[in-house]
Amino acid sequence: MPEKDEQKKERSKISLRIGEVQIEMEGTPDEIEKLMGKGLLEFTKEIQEQKKLLAPSTSITQVPPKAPETTMKTAESTPKEKTITPAAKPSTEVSAPSQSALAIGKTPDKKLQKKTFSKTIVIALGLICIVLAAGLIGSIVVYMPMVSSLEAQIIEKDSTILSLNSQILSLNSQIASLNSQVLSLQESLNQTNTNIATLQTAISAYRSIVYLNESQYLFSARTITQEANTTTVVYEGELVYAGYISVGVESNSATTYVRVVYSYAEVNYDQSVTVGTNGAAAFPVLPGPIQITVGNTEANNSVTATLTARYRY
Repeated sequence: MPEKDEQKKERSKISLRIGEVQIEMEGTPDEIEKLMGKGLLEFTKEIQEQKKLLAPSTSITQVPPKAPETTMKTAESTPKEKTITPAAKPSTEVSAPSQSALAIGKTPDKKLQKKTFSKTIVIALGLICIVLAAGLIGSIVVYMPMVSSLEAQIIEKDSTILSLNSQILSLNSQIASLNSQVLSLQESLNQTNTNIATLQTAISAYRSIVYLNESQYLFSARTITQEANTTTVVYEGELVYAGYISVGVESNSATTYVRVVYSYAEVNYDQSVTVGTNGAAAFPVLPGPIQITVGNTEANNSVTATLTARYRY
């Protein structure tokens, strides 16, 4: 566990130069793995392991040799006893290596290590460059067709959008034309409804006329006084519809009568009806001019009468 913690805390730095581009990567193994990929990270770890193996041979420092420690045990004052050294303990006497021997062994090792380390670095950098270049070329090869395909799709979509916009404009123009036609037809419908209402009113009026449901007074409660055996014209006018006229009379003479005269086309109508002191007379009429007369046949007495005439059509 401590070794793993130390490895996580350990930081590495890699510097690459490709043409005019300088690339430097530094961080923990996890971060380097994300940047470089698992294969390059393993290769870098091998280089670091080789560097650690080479480190002890190059870590010999020129330390002045220490004087060998000599264990000297003096004999006891008693001449009979001898000092016995245990066989298990190795002798601590070390012969100091000569200065020339160190000097001779040091120089070749350093040169060899430097050459080996330099070759390793060159090979590592070469492999990294090859991998990066291959990855870059592969990425370009992969993404270029995708870019071309996307551009073609964009052009196709733009063309579709233009076509749909043109269709929308055409449909909007058709909608505006149809709305105008709807307004025109609505106005025509309103006018037709008005005409229908007018015709229905007229039809109702004509139906009432046909069934003689309409009526009006030609005159009402008119009082006249006349001499014996005379006549008086009480109404002259023109009728519009065919129908009948009813004339009611209240008089002081039993000889009072009502006369109606009119003409229509080939019809010449002249009719007299005696109503007496209290009576009514009805006359059929046709459209056209008409005259209503009231008279009496008294010999000596004057006559006073009250008249009402109603026209039904």
